[in-house]
Amino acid sequence: MAVFRSKAFKVSFDPAFDDLDLAEARDELAQGRWEPTRDLLEDTRKNWDRRVHRVKVLADTSAASAWIERWQALDPHNPDAATLRAQVEVVRAVRDRSQVRDTGTSKTLPEVEALCRRAASLSPKDPMPWISLITLARAQGSSRDELWRRWNELRDRDPWSRDGHHQTLIYLFAAWHGSHAEMYDFAYWLAGEAPDGSPLTVLPLVAHAESYRAHSADKRGAGRAGLDMMWTEDQVGLDLDRILERWFRRPGRQHAQAKADLNYLAHGLIYADRHNDARPALQAIGQHVTRLPWAYTGDPESSFSYWRQRLLD
Repeated sequence: MAVFRSKAFKVSFDPAFDDLDLAEARDELAQGRWEPTRDLLEDTRKNWDRRVHRVKVLADTSAASAWIERWQALDPHNPDAATLRAQVEVVRAVRDRSQVRDTGTSKTLPEVEALCRRAASLSPKDPMPWISLITLARAQGSSRDELWRRWNELRDRDPWSRDGHHQTLIYLFAAWHGSHAEMYDFAYWLAGEAPDGSPLTVLPLVAHAESYRAHSADKRGAGRAGLDMMWTEDQVGLDLDRILERWFRRPGRQHAQAKADLNYLAHGLIYADRHNDARPALQAIGQHVTRLPWAYTGDPESSFSYWRQRLLD
């Protein structure tokens, strides 16, 4: 695909999406002002979906700085500070494991786990520390038994946690500690069990995108073109139909990371050559684009902008 950028439309890769309060608190935290973050997280102690998204975005921002450590030192018994600090250290650990870059963190994996478990003890009903522990399991290379112990703790607190189950699925990727078979088994089981309107119905599309990425990693030219046909297979079509019916077309489908799931849906529909169905998904995305899965089929910004202009303008 040729490089394409629409001059009339500017995409945003900001993971805060349309949460303006989160974006403001994150920007303040980057400047060392942690009080807005304290207030923001305190307000979401009973909204687990929103809280998890906010902690994730704030942790990604804070992973390269020491501001969260300073907040926790000043308020060591604050459950929000402990939860955010734990996720910051998890982000650092996973980045080190992925060899993305040297974060300079001095925490060992057992120390990071201890921070997560302390956060869980300070906020016993909060699923976020258990999501952190599930994410950390990738860096630790934890056994299946340990993964499922952490997953059961998560399910006790938030049975249909969007991010907790995404993190579990990633552990099961062949690129980490699982296999394509385990990944698909988990994705289809959760999608089938989840209630209508749950974003977990999108999990099979995440599995398809990961399968495409893995199989295209060493393919070029004609081999890549043949692989693109996977999006038009009958099983992918059935999955897209279920997601449209059970999630996208349901009232009240909004959740904190809905924009991320909409990107997977629009991408799948486009490459399945279902452009009429893709149009409303693209409209729902607006400017809030995620790098994945668009990066698997080209430059994310160029690819999204091309399809948006072709189908909507």
